[in-house]
Amino acid sequence: MKIWDDFLAGLEQEIGADTVSRWLRPLKVEKFDAANLHLVAQDSFQVDWFEEHIRPRIDRGQLVNNNFRPIHVHLTWNANAPTLEKKVPSSFFQSDALNPDQNLQSFLVEPENQMAYQIMADVEKKAFNPIFLYGPRGSGKTHLLMGAAWILAQSGQKVFYTTAQTFTEHVVMAMRQQRMQEFRKVYRDIDVLIIEDIEVLKGKTATQEEFFHTFNTLHMAGRTILLSSANPPAKLEEIEPRLISRFEWGISIGMQPIDTKKALQKKAALWKWDLSSEIIDWLAETFREDLWSAFHALALRKKGLLHLEGAKLLLQDFKKKEALTPEKIIKAMATHHGIKPEDILGKSQVKEFVIPRKKAMYLCREKLKLPFQKIGEIFHRDHSTVIASIEWVKKQPPEYIDLKF
Repeated sequence: MKIWDDFLAGLEQEIGADTVSRWLRPLKVEKFDAANLHLVAQDSFQVDWFEEHIRPRIDRGQLVNNNFRPIHVHLTWNANAPTLEKKVPSSFFQSDALNPDQNLQSFLVEPENQMAYQIMADVEKKAFNPIFLYGPRGSGKTHLLMGAAWILAQSGQKVFYTTAQTFTEHVVMAMRQQRMQEFRKVYRDIDVLIIEDIEVLKGKTATQEEFFHTFNTLHMAGRTILLSSANPPAKLEEIEPRLISRFEWGISIGMQPIDTKKALQKKAALWKWDLSSEIIDWLAETFREDLWSAFHALALRKKGLLHLEGAKLLLQDFKKKEALTPEKIIKAMATHHGIKPEDILGKSQVKEFVIPRKKAMYLCREKLKLPFQKIGEIFHRDHSTVIASIEWVKKQPPEYIDLKF
């Protein structure tokens, strides 16, 4: 189906052809009626991956029909289909795909990030190990890490790129499935380990223990370790001192938010796309929370030369869906039930607070695809309580969730 094939071709530019081939091309197109696309997955792992990585893009309006109207995707899988074993497949412990669009050539170099850029450009020299990048969202940490990963991978080195959240999930799954030996082989039989958002290890004792030994094994073998966080090592909370000490063995580099308008101009130039400053200004001011997704959505939809009114028309549905956050869900749910957001986040077990709380947890999972652990952190509840609350809501009639986004 051409629309689906075009969507996948666009995704290849964002997340890489290997990732699209592994996770998306095996999906079977069962039915399409211009507004609804029905897909069938091979197994539940493919469904979970789709819901986490692709569903948010579709919800933001990146998949549209020929009239630029959003297409609703319905994904199912045949639970009765024969499988080898009811366990994690051998491919579970996989590195994230490298994004070919995020290389050092496309990085916007400014005086504030010149040092970080130069160190990453010289990453093969191994002058520092580990390299620890820290800074707020939008400072270019992921872009630089991806750029370094490409340099190392192209020189023939085996690169494993992931996030601290995924590392944690891998540790937990390996323990439950009694596959720690396989896990350790995957994470230690590599030349380069890159982990984003290291602050996510906060308070996770077992995961920190495993990461400590993984770090030591790689470092002693002279392997390259690249890490990132919102905060410098010294300000990481509930991270073991012995880990913080190791993070400081190499070099820690602070980064500042980049000039988004300049970054958009550079990306457009690399794509040989004549994007006017008027459109760039409008994108930066309108889509502050979801700027790059809006930019890529516009790139996928545009045909020929583009003027401001045309850009607004192409992204009208995207704008309606952008920037939904847990805070907005909680506030809307509280308003709908005539209570305060603090009541939803509080400890009271009064029914008038508990029901909206469960609904809000459910929506954070369904609409934002947040991990259970992240939902627990937001609502100040443990992992099991979050799961139980969401499962309870799922058993209610469809109309029970009487709040639409």
